[in-house]
Amino acid sequence: MSETTPFKLLICIDGSEEALRGMRYGAKLGGGVDAEITIMFVRRSDDAFASEGQTMRPVRENMLGWGVELPGMRFLEEARRTLIEYGWMQENWAHQEAQREFNGDPLGEFQVCYKSPEGHCIRLKLKTGRNIAEVVLGEAVAEGYDLVILGATGQRRGLSKFLMSSVAQKVVIHAPCSVLVARELEEGHGHLIGIDGSDKAYEAMIKDATVALRCKCPVSLISVAANEGDVDKAQAIVDEGRRRMEEAGLEVLETLTAVGHPVEELVKLGRAYSVIVLAAETNKGLGRFFMGGTAFNVVQMAENSVMVVR
Repeated sequence: MSETTPFKLLICIDGSEEALRGMRYGAKLGGGVDAEITIMFVRRSDDAFASEGQTMRPVRENMLGWGVELPGMRFLEEARRTLIEYGWMQENWAHQEAQREFNGDPLGEFQVCYKSPEGHCIRLKLKTGRNIAEVVLGEAVAEGYDLVILGATGQRRGLSKFLMSSVAQKVVIHAPCSVLVARELEEGHGHLIGIDGSDKAYEAMIKDATVALRCKCPVSLISVAANEGDVDKAQAIVDEGRRRMEEAGLEVLETLTAVGHPVEELVKLGRAYSVIVLAAETNKGLGRFFMGGTAFNVVQMAENSVMVVR
């Protein structure tokens, strides 16, 4: 991302508290006139208005008036109000509406673009599709986002943990850009970046640290040794990470090493941070995200938020 290219952020909401936490965090990342934020709700196309007895004219009128009774619109209105409440946008920002019908559905696609006097852009978007993950992925590809944020909310696992939803799982695997899966996301605890000494890990480290700088989030580095005999190697990896960060003009709060299984150690130690960060891994033979790799398993097992960097 160059200095003249805006930082493009897609925040997906579904009405869950996890998604709203992700939105608030994303709004901090998207501060500044060099950022473009899109907040999107995807409505399943089988949630047809015809079944609710609504005609096209009042639907259009309610859309333009941000009627909260429409499917999905109340979540976008709630998002807008939250942004105003936190001071990330103002009531008097200029706005422009646009819409496109989808298979005869008057609310197939709807967008409101708000712009500040300084040029900061926030879009609220409603899209329709039968497969929510495919709609999110299509939006990510079409608009060239730098980061997608979505909630992890799925089925409850045990007493307090949640399995990642199938939508979040598909987006993490197939997205062309970085993805942050929001789970119990709390601000102010910084990013813990896992590195293994590979060029891809160091590249992801720099990329995330640049993003973290946008919200003044402190960055820590960690490398996990398989056994006690590899601790010196792990230390050398985080030392090299610090050197590269300083060379790029980026700060490191602390460097850590651990001994054990990478997934277990990252999940355990990562609880103290807002976000655990890892580079996306690929199966080299297939050139696609490796579902059995460390990054995928950390996203699945972590109790807090995880960012997979591409």
